[in-house]
Amino acid sequence: MLLVAVRDLVFGSKIDAAAKRLGVEVTWAPRNVPLSIVALERRPALILADLGEPSIMGELRAIRARVPTTRVIGFLGHLRSDLMDEARLIGIEEVLTRGQLAASLDDVLLKSSRSIDGS
Repeated sequence: MLLVAVRDLVFGSKIDAAAKRLGVEVTWAPRNVPLSIVALERRPALILADLGEPSIMGELRAIRARVPTTRVIGFLGHLRSDLMDEARLIGIEEVLTRGQLAASLDDVLLKSSRSIDGS
């Protein structure tokens, strides 16, 4: 399962539209439940997370500690090099700027879908 943790409605709609067009199934993280709880319950193969969200780094640290096999792709604004460094320190496999993700969204979703399916 691909779990998406994005609160930005405009960017979320881009992800949703691309996923539907490509036939990639995504599950959206509920807004009222901590991401670490959702990850523990649902055991996603991959999480796509907006690293600019408040408290997301703490949630990702908890996920790394409790469900270390879950792969995480994080994205952030291009000016947030502090978050990029922090994300890498806690073991986020891939960190992209929002622009990089937007430009390669189809590839990221398709690659993620293939890795989840085991192909």
